[in-house]
Amino acid sequence: MTTVQTLPFPLVRALVETYYDFQSQRIMTNSRLQNNIERNQIPSGILDQFGLNDLFKKAESFESDIKKLLDKERTHWPISSWLEQLYGFGPVISTALVAYLESPKKFDNISKLWQYSGFGMNTYCPKCDKPTSVEVEFEDKTGKKKKAKRLNATSKCPDCNSDTVKIIQRRHAGYLSNWNDKMKVLGWKIGQSIEKQGTKSAYYVFYKQVKDEERQRNPTKFKDQNGKTKFNDGHIRNRALRKTVKLFLAHLWIQWRLIEGLPISQPYVGKILNHDVIQPFTDNKKTKTDFEDNNDDIILTTEDMEDIDDNL
Repeated sequence: MTTVQTLPFPLVRALVETYYDFQSQRIMTNSRLQNNIERNQIPSGILDQFGLNDLFKKAESFESDIKKLLDKERTHWPISSWLEQLYGFGPVISTALVAYLESPKKFDNISKLWQYSGFGMNTYCPKCDKPTSVEVEFEDKTGKKKKAKRLNATSKCPDCNSDTVKIIQRRHAGYLSNWNDKMKVLGWKIGQSIEKQGTKSAYYVFYKQVKDEERQRNPTKFKDQNGKTKFNDGHIRNRALRKTVKLFLAHLWIQWRLIEGLPISQPYVGKILNHDVIQPFTDNKKTKTDFEDNNDDIILTTEDMEDIDDNL
C-alpha cells in the first residue's frame, strides 16, 4: 500500500518543529511578561489597553494554523485511522510520528524501532568499563571528514571479547548517539500527553499500573554507589513513562505494518522471553475495565517489560 502525501516529509518535520519551537517561545515570553507585571505591580488591564493580549492571541492563531495544516496532511496517511482513535494523539504528534519514521519498512522488528527512537538498549563492557561502540566516519559542517565512535549494542565487547551487559540508551561523553534525537524527544512528548489523558486512555491505565507496581517494589528512595538518588518520585515516573511509550511504539509497529501489508514478526517479549503480548487496541473500543480485567487481552505484565528494561 502506497502512502499518498501532499507535503514532503522534510517539510512536515519542519512544520512540526516550528510549531513546538514557536509554542515554547510564546509560553516562555508570556510567563516572563506576567512575572514582570507582578514584580512591578503593573495593573493587569494594561495588557488589553495597549493591545498586548491581542499579540499573544495572534501568536496562538499562528500555532493553530500550523495544527490545521498538519491535521489535513495526516488524512493522507492510513495509519492515522488508528492514531485518531487514541486519546492524546492529536494532529501534531500524529504527523510528527509519520514524518520522523516515514515508513514501517525501515524497521524489521519492534526492537529496531525502539532503538531508532532512543527507547532501546545499548551494551556495556564491565571489563573495559565503557560502552560498546563502532568507529564511523562523517563530515562536519565544513565538509571535512572525521572519525568518531558511535554507540553500538553487541553481545561481545569488540575490544576484549568479554560478555556485555545491557544498559538503556543514554548519552556517553565522547560517543555519538545511535538514535534519532528528534524521535526520542517526541517519545517523551507522547508519554507526557498520555499522562494528561487520565483513565479515559488505556495507555494511561497501563502507565498508572506500572507506576503503582514500581512504587510497591521500591517503596523508598536511596542513593546508589555513585551518589545518585534512585526510585524517588521522578525516577518512578520516568520508568513508567518509558515502558508506556515502548508499549505504544510496539503497537504502532504492528498496526502500521498490518495496514501496509507487511509481515509481522513476533515481538521480542514473546519470541525471546517466551511471554505473550498485549495486542494493539483503541480507546474507542477498550474501556478502563476492559484493560484491567480482561485477561485474554492483557497478557503482558509489567514484569515482562521489566525483563527488557532491567537496567533502567
